[in-house]
Amino acid sequence: MASPIRLSRHSAPLRFIVLHFALVGVVNLVFFAGGAFQPLASATGGLVTGSLVTNLIFITVLVAWLILRHGDLRLSDIGIIPARLPTAVALTVGLWLAAQTVHALAGLLTYGVVEVAPVWNSAGAYMLIGALVAQLCGNALFEEIAYRGFLFPQFFLRLKRLADRRRVRIGAALALSQGLFALAHIPNRLYLGMPRDAIALDLLTLTAVGVLFTLIYIKTDNLFLGVGIHALGNAPTTLFRTTPALEVEGASILIYLLVIAAAYGAPVYRESRRRLKLRRAATNWQVSEDFG
Repeated sequence: MASPIRLSRHSAPLRFIVLHFALVGVVNLVFFAGGAFQPLASATGGLVTGSLVTNLIFITVLVAWLILRHGDLRLSDIGIIPARLPTAVALTVGLWLAAQTVHALAGLLTYGVVEVAPVWNSAGAYMLIGALVAQLCGNALFEEIAYRGFLFPQFFLRLKRLADRRRVRIGAALALSQGLFALAHIPNRLYLGMPRDAIALDLLTLTAVGVLFTLIYIKTDNLFLGVGIHALGNAPTTLFRTTPALEVEGASILIYLLVIAAAYGAPVYRESRRRLKLRRAATNWQVSEDFG
């Protein structure tokens, strides 16, 4: 069992927010907009991307130096518990396999045949793999550590005035941390040329997704599982040719729908198993009474 999360040094959360927002702005509006990482991506066929490089820098500077060293926190205080990794890997692979099953069936119903997506037979395969690696080792890993593993619990611990109102305290910590998570994406959306009204809607979606990831972390106490789901949500890495509705954004939506279905379905399944065992026990007891 992990030890209780301890409070960071007082200035660590504020310094993290200011520095992260500044770095995100520079990375997106200067380096990405200027194509600084395009030669690297081209040279590696898309296996190594600017997203991977910048997020590895974020992990080094913001997590290792600012949060852990300056904030005087342990790895376990930000959700990094190595013993949780095997379970997260198994569940993430299971989620991906479930999604591929849906895609294969959708492709069969749409085209009458199950076949590998054409992109896997082209140079685009390296880009798909690179996108997934960039998420697992970069973006998703950093954001889960920063906004679910660090900011959410630190805001919760600092809201001492709400100590006797636990649900309100959790809600406030969720709103603050995941609202900041959404706002941190504004420079990227500006770089992508997204119109203002679309950005506003996107921020609401990002906040909701952030809350979902935080609830997964609270429920499972496994930050790595959130990393896996987050990575697949951003880079679904679809293996089979699927119906048009499940391509691109549809593939990401499918990942989240499967997660929500599992979250609601697992308790129902456990309860049905429990009731079945009770019925079997009652039946066995009755049989023993009849023949005893």
